[in-house]
Amino acid sequence: MIQWQGGEWVETTVIEANHEVVTGQGVFETLLVSDQVPQFFKLHWERLHNSCERLGVRAPAFSVIWAGFDQLLDGRVCERGRLRITLFGGVPQQLLIMSLVDVEPWPRSASVIISPWTRNANSAITGVKSVSYAENALALKWAKDLGFGETLLFNSVGHLAEAATSNILVVLDGEVVTPPLHSGCLPGITRGLISEFGVREADIDASGLDRATAAALLSSTRGVQPIHAIGERELDVLNARLRQVMDSYRAQVQQDKKNWARPPKESRPV
Repeated sequence: MIQWQGGEWVETTVIEANHEVVTGQGVFETLLVSDQVPQFFKLHWERLHNSCERLGVRAPAFSVIWAGFDQLLDGRVCERGRLRITLFGGVPQQLLIMSLVDVEPWPRSASVIISPWTRNANSAITGVKSVSYAENALALKWAKDLGFGETLLFNSVGHLAEAATSNILVVLDGEVVTPPLHSGCLPGITRGLISEFGVREADIDASGLDRATAAALLSSTRGVQPIHAIGERELDVLNARLRQVMDSYRAQVQQDKKNWARPPKESRPV
């Protein structure tokens, strides 16, 4: 782990427990690093800025974040890793830290269960990738304790919002649908990318979810991961419309890798 101190990145193992850390007044981004390339790096940086604006936190410069990633990767081969950027507010000193760890690929498909808790679409931090993550973590732990990989959350008006750590899409009557932002879901990077492939935003109630023939979890590390079961009900992981979205997303990933092919170290931005 590295921390931005005095105009440079330094290795650290300690996070100072200031007021913002203790009260969870911070934001973060998680990126997949694949074959040395930070996937959709600029999109994550833009969302980090939006989250900072919502929390009233001064956002770091792009060059600072890039230099941190460059330092984490220097001399290291990373075929598949999770890059995390975390920023806490503070006066006069903010706390900006970054880490990169190797991760295993996700399973080819996932099972999910409906959460007994609801997503608050009117929360002060709705749409912010906030470090205040206990609600999500507890919902996910509940699902995993029951043998499921994720849990789906409806909002207080009975519409599907998202999973604990992912966005979601479903196939209804041959159409690919994802919950709109007013449902309370996070504006996920993968969610935004697949919207270019004919994915429609629409409110999905419990009866709509029951009619879904296919579905998938969406996140930066999962990509588009098919759901093979919601509770005891099996879904079609080979659904043609779902496969079209998956193929289109993979094409965007490959194009992003080409766009972000790492130049020689001496010519990288700092």
